[in-house]
Amino acid sequence: MRKLTFVGVLLTMIAGCSNAPSHFIINTAPAISSNSPVVKNIAINVVDPRSRQAILRLTDEGKHSYLSSNVPTVELVKQGFGDHIRQQLAIGTNPNSNSALSITIDKMALKLDQGVVSYKTQSLIVFNIAINNDTRTLNKTFKRQGTSKGPFKADIAVLESEFSALLVQIYNDISNDSQVRSYLAM
Repeated sequence: MRKLTFVGVLLTMIAGCSNAPSHFIINTAPAISSNSPVVKNIAINVVDPRSRQAILRLTDEGKHSYLSSNVPTVELVKQGFGDHIRQQLAIGTNPNSNSALSITIDKMALKLDQGVVSYKTQSLIVFNIAINNDTRTLNKTFKRQGTSKGPFKADIAVLESEFSALLVQIYNDISNDSQVRSYLAM
C-alpha cells in the first residue's frame, strides 16, 4: 500500500498543473528606481528579424510548442534597455535624438526539453548593436547563455525569472562595455 501511495504522489508531482500558460512573462524593470537627471538622450531602435519570435520552445514527448513573450520582443527590449541605461548611465531615450543605438535581436530563446521525470533548459540571447554618432559608428555583438536542469516538471515561473535575469545581464554587458560607454558619451 505504501508503494501505491508513493507512486500516486510521484505521478501527481510529475503531472503538475494541467493549465498551460498562454505567454512567457519577462520582467526586466529595475529593482530600484532612479530619479537622477538625464545627462543625454539617445534614440533606441530595436529590430527582430527572426522568423519565429516566440521566446520559449517546449519539447515534450518529441512535440514542440511555443510561447511568445507577453509583450512583443521589440517593445520588450526597447523598454527594458531604455529603463536600464536611464538608471545605470543617466541616459534617456528620445526618438528625435542625433545619437542612435540600434539593437538587432539575433537570438533570444529558451529551449525546454521536458522529460518524464526531469527537464533541462538552454537559453541563448545574442544582440548585435550599432551606435551612430554623426560620423562614427560602433558595431558590436553581445551574447549571454545559460542552462539549467531539475527533477520533475519545469516551473515556468522559475524559467521566466531566470530568462529575465539573463536579459538584465546582457543589458549590463552592453552598458558596462568601455567602447559602448565611450560612444554613448559623445
